[in-house]
Amino acid sequence: MRGSEEECPEQIRLGSEIMQLLIKRETTLADALDALTTVMLNALRAKYGERDEFSRFSEQVSRFPRSTERDRAVGLIPVKRPGGLAANVQRRTVTMVEERSERVRRLAIEVGEVMTKHGPKSLGDGLEALSSTMLTAIEAACGRERADEFDLLMAGLSKQVISGGRVQ
Repeated sequence: MRGSEEECPEQIRLGSEIMQLLIKRETTLADALDALTTVMLNALRAKYGERDEFSRFSEQVSRFPRSTERDRAVGLIPVKRPGGLAANVQRRTVTMVEERSERVRRLAIEVGEVMTKHGPKSLGDGLEALSSTMLTAIEAACGRERADEFDLLMAGLSKQVISGGRVQ
């Protein structure tokens, strides 16, 4: 352990709590990405108003998981053990019975409550916690290459928002 929880940066603590919520709820990757994107875009809309790039980003995130990835359960990234052996984690799928839109809505509300409870010091800290959680979920469910692809998608959104001259 590198240090106490108090020494850990705020966005990492917040991201960790959000990830634990997703794991506890046995959330699918598709539901997790859509719920976290909803929370992220709600925060951006509250600060910058409605923008076309937010809607485009939401559509891109919804289409991001491949059909074979959508129902994978969110989990933790396997860590390399001393001696060079990586932990072998069996990726599993989750079957949900309730309607997807309701699951995503409720999950977004729960994630929003976690965010409110921890009250990130800045919009940037909150967005960093959400995006790092998304990347961790993708890497754990689909591997590093897919997480890198998603990271480029996130960078595109950041560039669009910044080039709009609205983020400092």
